[in-house]
Amino acid sequence: MNTKLVSYLREAIWKYFSFEIDDITLSEPPKKNLGDYAFGCFVLAKNLQKNPALIAQELAQYIVSDNDHNTLIKSVSAEGPYLNIFMASAWVLEDFVTQEPHTPSDKIDETVIIDYIWANVWKPLHIGHMCTPNIGQSLINTYKKLWYNVISDSHIGDWGIIFGKLITAYEKYGSSDKLKQDAVQHLFDLYVQISSEVELVPELEQEFRDTFKKLASWDSQMVWLWSEFTKYSITSMNQQLARISVYPDYNIGESFYEWIWLPKMWDYPDLKHSMHSIVEELITLWIATKNDDGSVGVEFEESLKMPSCILQKRDGTHGYLASDLATIKYRIENWSPEKIVYCVDVRQQLHLRQAFEIAHAAGWTKKSDENKVELIHVHNGFISLKEWAMSTRSGKIVRLDALLDEAEKRAGDIILEKRSDIQGEELDTLAETIGIGAIKYWYLKKTRETDVVFDWDEFMTFEWNSGPYIQYAYVRAHKIVLNQDITTSLNSVELSPECTTMIQEISKYHDTLKKTIITHHPHLLCQYGYSLARVFNSLYNSESILSEEDNDYKNAKLYIVSRFMETLEDVFWVLWIDLPTKM
Repeated sequence: MNTKLVSYLREAIWKYFSFEIDDITLSEPPKKNLGDYAFGCFVLAKNLQKNPALIAQELAQYIVSDNDHNTLIKSVSAEGPYLNIFMASAWVLEDFVTQEPHTPSDKIDETVIIDYIWANVWKPLHIGHMCTPNIGQSLINTYKKLWYNVISDSHIGDWGIIFGKLITAYEKYGSSDKLKQDAVQHLFDLYVQISSEVELVPELEQEFRDTFKKLASWDSQMVWLWSEFTKYSITSMNQQLARISVYPDYNIGESFYEWIWLPKMWDYPDLKHSMHSIVEELITLWIATKNDDGSVGVEFEESLKMPSCILQKRDGTHGYLASDLATIKYRIENWSPEKIVYCVDVRQQLHLRQAFEIAHAAGWTKKSDENKVELIHVHNGFISLKEWAMSTRSGKIVRLDALLDEAEKRAGDIILEKRSDIQGEELDTLAETIGIGAIKYWYLKKTRETDVVFDWDEFMTFEWNSGPYIQYAYVRAHKIVLNQDITTSLNSVELSPECTTMIQEISKYHDTLKKTIITHHPHLLCQYGYSLARVFNSLYNSESILSEEDNDYKNAKLYIVSRFMETLEDVFWVLWIDLPTKM
């Protein structure tokens, strides 16, 4: 919105001071009554050898006397070193109508891979999966909104000694019907049951190891069971993730990078380099060292202040580090990304630092500007409960589906208190929209690095910075524009400060999207959505819209409200939170 103003100021400075300036930064004055924009004259003081307050005064006087400013600037004044500017309503409206309402026009031809979710095939999604899946999905949507080519992968955990434990438990007391019905829950129940049994019969630990060795040695029965566990678990997981609008493109398991011969669950490029070949390559490059006991490790330069790590154990099996390195190389070779973004919690910081450094040393990724691929860890803090700590081994967790069910129930109860006329299927749909929207927004509005304590009272509120508060602002706007004939052919009118502020707030959307990508902080979009709703509510409470007698002004205000709705719809699409039309 301020591009034309910047051009005008640059020209005015040249005409009056005979000085050419490239960098003009506009800001918002601390108080709305001072102006729409402020320009600090500090940047001119050194070159002009003048007090910035005097420069602001002289520049304000020149602009007032300049006839060319009339269609652009309504008024201008000097306040200390700042030039405060009110824009002309006619130009504000004209510029606003010509803006692209949704998507920045400059298309970015780059590929980004988002690695997120990190669920295990045997472990139910729990309250912790409000974190990385929602952060990752909002970043996926933001990148897409800015025209990036985005590939997303759940990076599912489907390998390791745990499968020796699960297969043993399944063969002892498993059910094929329960596996097909809800694989994750059945495997989790088996895990809890066998964990209790092994405390009484420690010899089972050896049975787990023997079973996993059979799987790793391509025993057909073991591989078939692994396939069944994985296939049905991913189906169950994706059904739950769909409730919070999380949809990965791929579910490529860690096992894929262990064996080229394991069956693929879905259609994605074949593997060229297994973990074994990756380890061999790193040994050849003198990055990794094979020890006397057969294990393979990496020692880092002392300046990096990272402990050494193991890529291959002495029995020939590989750990998570080898898996992640194989994953990096696979993604680079098959999708040629400019960035790979890892959305995973803070506990993985050291692990990923080690993986990134090894990939850099091997020449696969960006360590300097010459190389192409950038690796980014977008970490989040922990989520905990007020009442007690979770324990997977004992089965003491808060399942995601139970959490969402409770959110919908609480939302339904609040709706009935306010609107007893909403019943049946309409109530169920609205309770889902508000309940799940509230819980998603509650988490995403927080800075991702922050540790948070889950509190029902905090997130299920209809006041201030909450999902329902913003949803209700949208409902208000919807009632205003419903069945109205709104035209984009706007005649010149004198806008109120509230209308101008609404236009300015809407115009910040594209910059907010870009800042979100630069920082990988989805909470910036939440902050923006909340600010947008607050500004609209101020307009709603201070302006008559439908009863406005001036038809030109009424149409202008209706158009502004419709653009508010379009922008909020877009913000909540990126966050993947639904907006209701009734509350």
